[in-house]
Formats: sequence, structure tokens, C-alpha cells
Amino acid sequence: MLEERLLLILSYLLIASLLMIFCFFTSFTRKVKLAGILFVTLFYFVSWNNYINILGWPSTEELPDRFRISWVVIQEPSKGDNKEGGLYLWLRHLNEVNIPYGMPRSYKLVWNEENHKIAQSALHKLEEGEKLNGTKTYGVIDKDNEGNKANQYEAQEGELQEGRPSFEFVEVLPPELPAKKKI
Repeated sequence: MLEERLLLILSYLLIASLLMIFCFFTSFTRKVKLAGILFVTLFYFVSWNNYINILGWPSTEELPDRFRISWVVIQEPSKGDNKEGGLYLWLRHLNEVNIPYGMPRSYKLVWNEENHKIAQSALHKLEEGEKLNGTKTYGVIDKDNEGNKANQYEAQEGELQEGRPSFEFVEVLPPELPAKKKI
């Protein structure tokens, strides 16, 4: 982690020194030099806001299709403080044979009642020492909706057509070991 910060600081210093050389030793007009300074300043802010993902803040990206859950933190909404709730999941991606790989990554999901119940149940199972794999789903199939072009998922107002993004968990069975042979 220290290497990424050091690399980012050194790159900022390099860009600042190139900007100073540009401003002092060129014969461009002041407008061009000012535009260069504003562009580099904007670059600093954009790159710093993107650097937050490296620092370990929860990602708001879409969940992977298949994952192993490491832990869950539930933050319920507070009407008194007008704070929206959130579900924080620490996940690892799964390969083709359902073996987790890579470092865990934190994902933040918007709090809703259904996902809260699923996450709470998963948290209890994790506390008991069970391993859980998860899959991403898009809501419950609406059996009353018919037709080829009909949306088969129940969508709420203001949400995507595919339905409400959700997830479900399945317990991981212990590995089957081959029988021991006598030598």
C-alpha cells in the first residue's frame, strides 16, 4: 500500500515540475499556461478521487456473478439522522470449480428489507463457522407477467428494468477427499 502512495506522490511531483518548466521556459501566452495549470489541477482531483478504491473504501460497483462471502456488516438506516443504510459485503471471486481466489474486496449495497434479511441470515451462518458461496440475482420472477417481451422480474419504481439486484447464499460442502490406500 505504501508503494502505491509513494508512486502517486512521485508522479504528482513529476507533473508539477513539468508544469513549472512549461510555465517558465516557454513563450506561450498566459491563457495557454493558465489552461495547462487548470487542467493539471483538475487531473489531481480526478486521480485522487479514483485513488479511493485503492485505499480500501467499499466499491459501489456491481457484485460479481459468483463469489465467496468472507464477512457482512449491516448499517441500518436512521430516520433521526437522515442516514441511508447500507450492506457491506467482503467477497472473493470464485473460479470455474468454485474455489475462491484473490484478495477480499468490500462492496457496498443500498439497504433494503429483503437484502437485509438475506445478509443477516448469512452473517449468523458465518459466525457459526460455515462457509458460504453467493450468486447475484435480479429479484423474484413475477408469475402474473406473461408474453415474450414482458419483463419477468418484479421491478420497483425508479429501478432498473431487470428488477431489484439481490443475492443469495449457499453453504459450501466440505471437500470430498479420495479414499486412503494401503501401502
